Amino acid sequence: MKNSVDKANWQSAIHYLIDQALPNADYQVVCFHQSKSSESLYVDILFENLLYQLRFAFHDRQENNPDLYSFNLRSYPHDTVLIQKLRQLLRYRRQGIPLTYQHFAALSLIEKLGQFNDCPLKYRNEQFWNSQHPITSPTLIITLDFLLTHQLLVIQHSTKRVFLSESGQQLLNFYWDVADQYLEETIWDHNPRTQTPTELNLFWNA
Repeated sequence: MKNSVDKANWQSAIHYLIDQALPNADYQVVCFHQSKSSESLYVDILFENLLYQLRFAFHDRQENNPDLYSFNLRSYPHDTVLIQKLRQLLRYRRQGIPLTYQHFAALSLIEKLGQFNDCPLKYRNEQFWNSQHPITSPTLIITLDFLLTHQLLVIQHSTKRVFLSESGQQLLNFYWDVADQYLEETIWDHNPRTQTPTELNLFWNA
């Protein structure tokens, strides 16, 4: 196609553009997420151990995520130009976010705690709380802040409970794809998603 993105059906058009822009079959779409509040479509793409985060809309918007690449569709009169731009971005490894075992361990902890109504993780007064106790592990705090900034976590404002976003939930399904990039690191042999909340808490407090 050599037309501009159709405003009447632009979300479906972005699916097509992403499919055309992926440099090869090793790139995988983790999640498409539409934000009704900002009228934006967010896309997470995985390549090996790198996560690329993209936003598409017909307007600019200030985002807190420093690693988010935003595309104002008004700036691309032809979709071929946008496809070329996307492909160029995805080919540069430095544009992706390196994923670590800690990222998956923190996502797994949030998922497990969310399954127990009596002990969800919460975010109050700019601090994370686990079972009514403030989290003190510096590494866990840094990791949770990272996940929140990169929209892999969401906060329910009425209760201050922390949940996985749709992107964070889907990313957990790609654990072994990322683990395969760290074959010499034995810690990746154990998927944290299979561990209990107690085991995950022990990992973070070791």
